[in-house]
Amino acid sequence: MIIQLIHPPHPSATDDKLDAPLGLLYVAQMIKCAGHDVSVVDLCGTGMDESKWREVIGGADLYGLTSYVCTMDVSARIARICKEKNPDSKIIAGGANVTGFHDMLWEDELPVEYDSLVIGDGEIAILQAILDFPNLEPYYEFPLERDLDVYPNPDYDMVDIKSYHRTIDDAQSISILTSRGCPFRCAFCGLPKQKRTVRYRSPEAVYREIKFLKERYGFKAFNFQDDTFIVNKERVWKLMELLEPLDITFRCLGRAGLDTKEDYRRLKDAGCSAVAWGIESGSQMILDRMNKKVTVEQNREVIRWAHEIDLIDRVFILVGFPGETAETLEETKQFIDETDPSQYLASTFQPYPGIDVVRYPAKYGVKRIYRDYEKYIQIKADGNGGDSNIDTVWHTAEEMSRMITDFKTWINIRKRRGPMQGYEKDLEKMKSSPL
Repeated sequence: MIIQLIHPPHPSATDDKLDAPLGLLYVAQMIKCAGHDVSVVDLCGTGMDESKWREVIGGADLYGLTSYVCTMDVSARIARICKEKNPDSKIIAGGANVTGFHDMLWEDELPVEYDSLVIGDGEIAILQAILDFPNLEPYYEFPLERDLDVYPNPDYDMVDIKSYHRTIDDAQSISILTSRGCPFRCAFCGLPKQKRTVRYRSPEAVYREIKFLKERYGFKAFNFQDDTFIVNKERVWKLMELLEPLDITFRCLGRAGLDTKEDYRRLKDAGCSAVAWGIESGSQMILDRMNKKVTVEQNREVIRWAHEIDLIDRVFILVGFPGETAETLEETKQFIDETDPSQYLASTFQPYPGIDVVRYPAKYGVKRIYRDYEKYIQIKADGNGGDSNIDTVWHTAEEMSRMITDFKTWINIRKRRGPMQGYEKDLEKMKSSPL
């Protein structure tokens, strides 16, 4: 059987080719190990040029499509091209947002081109779909084992791994997962089903993969994509001991209220150059409504520790959550002014299917949710936007969108420090160029 896995472009993204499609590469390697003919097509960087899509999409029996909520129309167009290539083929779609639609019983809002869905993790689910082909079930749901070492590492030769743009300390980097899942339950999280249980790879397995990637491709910079990298500290410190002799650099996601200053010292000793956090807001009321399980003071602490240890600090802010007002946005501005983070990214809250806000809108003061999914954009290519898509008891979506634009205009004026991505450097140049 011939299987092709396809990742759609993100034309509204600031840079839609930062990272290789890691999830698809994991799934592809499982298919390959099962003895099937599989390929990965990453359409990021092609824009909306369907002629380019047709050049690289081949004839296959089964197509696996990643489907994001704001690019479902794009994935549907790709699916139609797949059917043109082979009218007898089947289309199976997956991704966090697909899982959300399924959990909300909103499958009828997904593209009609999809013949089946993968719910949650895709590695085992796709193998079952292959066994059932061509008589696919409506959906497949097979959680992974707790021990992630039983699954093969991605084969990065399935894509042009050197064509991606993410850098760390101005060196081309590659992203890697050492665990999957998160013990926290933030009300805005779009990955609820995938995150119910934290599953780990052993330090030794991660070390072997990083050593391999360094020797085979020459990578010395790594981006750990774990949602909360330092949850299992004993495991992380063992990994740090193994990595220190490799002379690599990396960055990771921290967690205020869980991390300590000593944690950051140990990370830096092993090659960490930057830590990022989901700070989200400078308002304790908003943090509590988000179920972040963290305080404003704890958020202050981690930024201060990073400054003291000379780690680059990167904060993620989420604006427009239900309850956001001019006053809470002002609290966030004050927090940013006082903590003076080196780098930052402000995104707009979007009501993704399956998140707690969408399940229980009245609990969050949400009066209306607009379901024009193409507008579910967290940040636009120019660093501004996207717009709000909810009416609340505090503000209409239109009112909140104006406030979000004002906030992002304010924050984008601030100077970033330390090595940045190419698109961030371009934004800095735009700010400094005369009109």
